[in-house]
Amino acid sequence: MSPDATALPAEAPAAVADTDVLAHAGWAAALDELEALALTVDATGGAGLDDSAPRLLSWTPPTGLGPLPAELADRAAVVAAAQRDALAQVDDARLVVLRHLDVVRTVEASHQPERPVYLDATG
Repeated sequence: MSPDATALPAEAPAAVADTDVLAHAGWAAALDELEALALTVDATGGAGLDDSAPRLLSWTPPTGLGPLPAELADRAAVVAAAQRDALAQVDDARLVVLRHLDVVRTVEASHQPERPVYLDATG
């Protein structure tokens, strides 16, 4: 048996391990980004997202990650829970804005522009 034939099986697990490390690193980075976005919403209470809104709206899922490594499943569940909490905060903020908008529309509807607003006392 040649030395080359014995080297191939030894390198194959290393290649698989490298792939696992890359997949793990890719998933860890994706989870870090998702967690940071959820914490951005959490820190603002769903309001004041002007600085981070473009980042939130332009997020695209990473490609080529493969299946989630089993050792990251618990972390992914924590990040998913943080996203659900952030979504609830944004929804609550949206409802507050809708209520405020309803009040503003009520005031605007009661305004009668044909009536004079100012009285010309000098003239």
